[in-house]
Amino acid sequence: MAPRRKGIAEVLKRIDGRGYKAYKELAGAEEQVDGVNVKVTRVQGDPYAPPSVVEARFNVELQEWAVSGDRVIAVADFLNRLIYGLARRYSLKGVGEGNSGRIAIPKPSPIMIPRSSLEVRRGRGARLGFVARLWVGLPARRRRVLSDIAEELLLHSVPSIIKEAVRILKEREDKLKSHVNAWVEQEYIRSRLGAMKLIAFVGDGSILPRKCGGCWEPLEDAVPFESPSSLRVELELPTGRIVSGMGIPRGLNVIAGPAFHGKTTLAEAISSGVWNHVPGDGRELVVTVHDAFYVNSENGRWVSCVDVSSLIIGLPGGRSTECFTTPDASGATSLAASIQEAVESGSSVLVIDEDEAASNMIHRDHWAEKITGKRTLNPLSDVAPSMRESGVSVVIVASGALPLLAEADSIIVMDEYRARDATSYRDSAKNALLSIGYERGPPYKRPRERRIVEPLLLEKPKLRGRMLEARNLPNPVDLRSLKQLEEEQQLATAVRAALRIASKRGALIAREAREISRRLWQWDYSYITSSPGPDLAYVRPQDIAFVVNRLPGLKTAHS
Repeated sequence: MAPRRKGIAEVLKRIDGRGYKAYKELAGAEEQVDGVNVKVTRVQGDPYAPPSVVEARFNVELQEWAVSGDRVIAVADFLNRLIYGLARRYSLKGVGEGNSGRIAIPKPSPIMIPRSSLEVRRGRGARLGFVARLWVGLPARRRRVLSDIAEELLLHSVPSIIKEAVRILKEREDKLKSHVNAWVEQEYIRSRLGAMKLIAFVGDGSILPRKCGGCWEPLEDAVPFESPSSLRVELELPTGRIVSGMGIPRGLNVIAGPAFHGKTTLAEAISSGVWNHVPGDGRELVVTVHDAFYVNSENGRWVSCVDVSSLIIGLPGGRSTECFTTPDASGATSLAASIQEAVESGSSVLVIDEDEAASNMIHRDHWAEKITGKRTLNPLSDVAPSMRESGVSVVIVASGALPLLAEADSIIVMDEYRARDATSYRDSAKNALLSIGYERGPPYKRPRERRIVEPLLLEKPKLRGRMLEARNLPNPVDLRSLKQLEEEQQLATAVRAALRIASKRGALIAREAREISRRLWQWDYSYITSSPGPDLAYVRPQDIAFVVNRLPGLKTAHS
């Protein structure tokens, strides 16, 4: 005979007035309230500790157009945003100490991704099952249980948030449809890029600049993007709209122009185009292949057995760079390693900005080599043509690099925030190189996949901002270069997944990262935790591998 489930109200009645630790008896307690099943899955140990986790399960009947395929991600995103706003409204203030009375989920960014704060479980037909996960601060005064207020939070506020969110969802069907259509359009554009031999599309009328550095909001009065006519392509979308914009071709794409005229803004928009954006963001029609990865130099980072031999062609003493390892990479070697790690983890497009990259890895000075008499680097300007042949494209901000311009598949000049096609200058650049006898270095070689030969277990790992700390790490791991992650919960997920991989002897980094990412897309968190809270979100294999590759002391070898 199955044990009787304990009810929330029953437990609260029993523990009223007792010490705060008595709340632990709520773990696993659940109750059905007006069609919403409320369950306490994690209980905080102190009113000042991170809040408890509560799951609310409920079903919603929707129109067929909303539930087919991956559209449910857009539906969940829309509903998640409603719950975020309502949770703030239903939080109780001044009811106790610490986090008492708080109800919350993480603030969603302008991208649409699967998040643990609202999981979708398909039902029959057009019915969707949802699992909302919320932080709830169990109330206390003088560290004593306040059962009446706790009951109001768990059995009134939480169900009311869900019911009101569902009501708004159904009342605002037009807004939900716009949300889903934005998803459908962006997914369609991305699916068409390959056939058009493009790696990105930047829609006419897009607002690329943000209100401030680190802001999500679009800049008011910004110059809307307009494609040069020579690079403009048109697409008829499944929603019936016909849109136009700049198509960025496979291969080497150079973004040039004077300082402060929008080069970095364009590159950042292309980089962010790996995610689908919500209506009103301004970048809904900026769409990039999903595996594009932003790389930059990271002085002092850990590198383990990365084959950089096609980029670093000479070290003192003739040391090999086929299994390059260092605890303290330079600007050039860190960029070379990051390029190879990104390709190893599945990236077919690299986005690079000269402002954040070692200049000697972008291009070389033919005349300076005559003075030094030695050449140790094979920069992007030399390997880009053979990278293109091996299936790797590059988008690079480079205001003045003749060898890059000579091989570019497109040269986009940003002038007063407006794009101009300057690809016609490529032949002049080639002739200039020929006139000085410039010879390119050896061709690009794709990296081999690596496996973990010596697992790493971190003691009490903790994220402080974008720095990963642990008791057995001499210094924090700097993750600030993982620029494409929009949300804190994405970074937290990438770290959890990376630590899971790092603990497995023999694990193939890229393969494990792909498997975890695939599961996250389906709201499957079982690989990284047995009890998810609201603080997890989808990340790509490249994001996970990025963290693995920077864990100091992790030993790897080629598979």
